[in-house]
Parts: sequence; structure tokens; C-alpha cells
Amino acid sequence: MNPPIADSLILGRQLSCPEGALAQEVGDYIFASNQNMIYQTINRILVSPNSRILEAGFGNAKHLPYLFQKTNPLHYTGIERSAAMIAEAEESYYELSAEGKTLFLKTDNESLPPLPLCSFEAFFSVNTYYFIEDLQEYFSKLHSLLTVRGQVVLGYIDKEFGSSMPFAREVFKFRNNQELEDILLSTGFTSVSISSFSEEIIGKGGRKFRRPFQIAMASK
Repeated sequence: MNPPIADSLILGRQLSCPEGALAQEVGDYIFASNQNMIYQTINRILVSPNSRILEAGFGNAKHLPYLFQKTNPLHYTGIERSAAMIAEAEESYYELSAEGKTLFLKTDNESLPPLPLCSFEAFFSVNTYYFIEDLQEYFSKLHSLLTVRGQVVLGYIDKEFGSSMPFAREVFKFRNNQELEDILLSTGFTSVSISSFSEEIIGKGGRKFRRPFQIAMASK
């Protein structure tokens, strides 16, 4: 799928927060480009009936049917900085929200919204940590929101690969596996493990290439 914006720097800004007239197209592009990575990340969440799941950066939330097929009932809270993506998700999942199964909250890049402590069994996020300047503070706050033995699952692009992408030159800050592991451990998480994957994706002009990505898991 070709990106909806030709200018790489503008595309990078939109990837971090879809907005304006092209927000829906950008959201569709993000999901199409990252669908496999999102599903692989979800596959590693340990869910059971009545699990409470927190996600940061849900985009257009088209992955939620895949998450909800894992178990029933499931309670999902998503946080997102893009008002356009929140509006789309609320429209798409109106019935689930009315049943109290989904909640979509707006936040900024640097903080988590006020949420009850020890209220989630799992947190997951895909391709979002790049936009958080102070990951130490972010994961420290996240640690307090998880229950005992609560789980963190992060999907992200390999640092070396991501840093080479033209759209990532401005608002993306990549870290290597060791840096992320050190941050997770320093904020109280344990049992950190990182698995490596590779996938074939289609870029601009229909060009196919291999994209390496990682999935990090940790426990409270």
C-alpha cells in the first residue's frame, strides 16, 4: 500500500499523530503496514476471561476484532493522541463501548492519563515508543497501573532499519534492544525477553522488502 503523503517528513509527523483531511487514509496505511506486527504482538498477550487490557496508540483500532476473539468477556482501554483516530474508533465500536467493553481516551505523547492503580492485567503497544521522550518516567507510571504479574508486550521496528527510513528523520527516536531492556528493568519490570522477527512488506511503488521487527515482553 502506497503512503498517502509523498513528503517523507510530513508523513513522519502524520504517522505519529494522524490529523486533518488525510487522517483516515493515514490510519488505514498504518494498519495495513503494521497488521502482521500488531497481530504477532497480540498473540503474546496472556488473556483470560475478564482480562483488562490497556493499549497505547491504537490508531484506527481495526485490530480490535482480532484481540476480542482471544477471550470473552474482555475489557479494553485504549489511549491515543489523535482525536481523529479516537473519533473513528468510537464510531466503529459504538456497541462495544455501550456495553462497557471498550474505552477510548485521549492523551499526549509524554504521559499516561489518570487511571486507577493496579487496574490492568496487560499493556501492549506497537510502533509507539519512538514518540515518547522520557521512557523512564512513562514505564514507571505504567508499572503502577498493572496488577501483580501484569504483562507488558511491545512491538517495534529494529533500530538500525527504522533509522534508515526517510520518514523517521524528524519525530522518531529509536532505541536498541539493550536500551529498552535496561529501561524496563530500571522501572521495576522483570523477566524481560525480546524476540526477533522479519516480514515482507510492500513500500512505495509496490517495492517489496524485508522489515525486521522485535517484540519485547516483561512482567511486573
